[in-house]
Amino acid sequence: MRVNGCEEGLPEGGVTLEGFLERKGLHPGSVVVERNGEVVERSRFGVITLGNTDILEILRFVGGGC
Repeated sequence: MRVNGCEEGLPEGGVTLEGFLERKGLHPGSVVVERNGEVVERSRFGVITLGNTDILEILRFVGGGC
């Protein structure tokens, strides 16, 4: 699987998108995920099982400003 342009291994038995984010220390409410060119609705993070051919782009919200 590719994540933000880098190769990433998956655990034996697979993992959901939500589980993958948790393993990376990312709160599902603070990211936007594109999987294979399509934005994934947060409500589906727990039902999508990732595969070796998936390509993910994960964007995190960063606060800032005045």
